[in-house]
Amino acid sequence: MFFSIFISLFVIAILIVLYTVRCARKFVNHLGLTFSKLVENIKLFSYEKIFTLDVLDFDSDIFEVQEILEEYTKLAQELTAAYQEQTALTQQLEASYKEIEYAHRELEKSYLEFAGQLAVIAENYDENTGAHISRVSKLSRFIAEKLGISPDLCEKIEKFSPLHDIGKVLCPKEILLKNGPLTSQEFEIMKQHTINGARLIGDNPNLEIAKNIALYHHEKYDGSGYPMGLKGDAIPVEARIVAIVDVYDALRSNRPYKKGFTHEESLRILLEGDNRTKPEHFDPMILKVFKENESEICNLWETYNKS
Repeated sequence: MFFSIFISLFVIAILIVLYTVRCARKFVNHLGLTFSKLVENIKLFSYEKIFTLDVLDFDSDIFEVQEILEEYTKLAQELTAAYQEQTALTQQLEASYKEIEYAHRELEKSYLEFAGQLAVIAENYDENTGAHISRVSKLSRFIAEKLGISPDLCEKIEKFSPLHDIGKVLCPKEILLKNGPLTSQEFEIMKQHTINGARLIGDNPNLEIAKNIALYHHEKYDGSGYPMGLKGDAIPVEARIVAIVDVYDALRSNRPYKKGFTHEESLRILLEGDNRTKPEHFDPMILKVFKENESEICNLWETYNKS
């Protein structure tokens, strides 16, 4: 009898163990499926920034698992709403940025057009400057590009270099158009065209390159120029470029008191100097670029001298 009881208890124990194992397996499978869907959902969000809540739309018999599903669903809904709000805000900011960028381009375009109108004033004021400002403009951009200067600054140098002598509109015409060398007193008056040009252009940041060119294009690399006596890299690069182009064009151009030099003669004066011009007056790097590209510079000058 005792043996029969023992066997019965043993069988019951085995059944309990088997049932427990079965329940455990069911729990593990259920739990594994749930967390597998959660992980899959999180991965999808990391790639596409969306939660597919429908895959979690099922109930669990296990209270704790059901709680996890409900809390995760709430969190997913909150994150989705926050991301959608952020996306909408980003789109609004992008649209605003494009509007600001367009307005900036239009404003810059207006300043360039204004510079062109000022150049026309200078051209009409001095009959000798018309072709001069065109040649200076094209040659200055050519050298700027050869120096590896940014396209934006190259364009500004081309557009604003025609204003380098805008201050001459305030110079007495009897001095500006004098048929002969200037006296020392007349030259001092003429030198004021750099300062007057800067005043005419003003302090608007959009015209800073134009102002630098007008004010500093007679400065010399060795510090012997005017109006400030600046030296070396203290002179803005745009003014250093226009300085050598302006001298080259003046050497080649006919004036009431002199005949223009040939390209070869002008180049020799720039590289070797004469009684007025010295190589030390120019940025060595710009002078090197000028020498290395002298044939192209000659062709450009001839082209715009005819136009």
